[in-house]
Amino acid sequence: MLAFAWPDGRVRPLIYDFDVSGMVAGHHRWFGDIFNEAFLPSASPARLEVISQLQRTRTLFGRADLDRTRRHFTQKKADAYRLLDESDLDSAGRGTIKEYLDTFFEAIGSDDAFYRPVVTAPNAVAYADASRRSAVCPARGPIPAGTPVSDPVQTSGDMIQVRLLDALWHWAPPVKCPDMRKTPVWIDKAAVSRDYP
Repeated sequence: MLAFAWPDGRVRPLIYDFDVSGMVAGHHRWFGDIFNEAFLPSASPARLEVISQLQRTRTLFGRADLDRTRRHFTQKKADAYRLLDESDLDSAGRGTIKEYLDTFFEAIGSDDAFYRPVVTAPNAVAYADASRRSAVCPARGPIPAGTPVSDPVQTSGDMIQVRLLDALWHWAPPVKCPDMRKTPVWIDKAAVSRDYP
């Protein structure tokens, strides 16, 4: 999506490359280079893609804008499903798009679903173990604020082991950091909150 500013100060979005969106293409070759399917219990690539994109918006807009936009889309839910039902798609295409729509409306449907736990501390570090002896991918610096975290895999004192969802593509190629994508990491419990933005 691009944004164009008019001379009067209004901004208009321009959506492009829709033909390569997940709901149209059905899958992405780059998916495994960015996301860890184990982040979600369902391991659904469609669900992971939608949640990643929605969580990224939390780093771009304030809560009032996010909530207003969520309400607007929720009001259009019946129309979206009606258009899908009326479309001239084969059953596979309809099923793919329905999974994206289901996930989207579920993920914006409540504050609990939308405001997932994310890293909120400005200098949070990912570690290979709870002892904090070995940072994971230290050359990339701290975990960006707004990075979603999974439910804890385990806890140890003030540390939790979680999977990170690279919604901001901080560890995406050409960065070489497979440990950040493929394995759980340890972070300070206090670095995580739902209260963001």
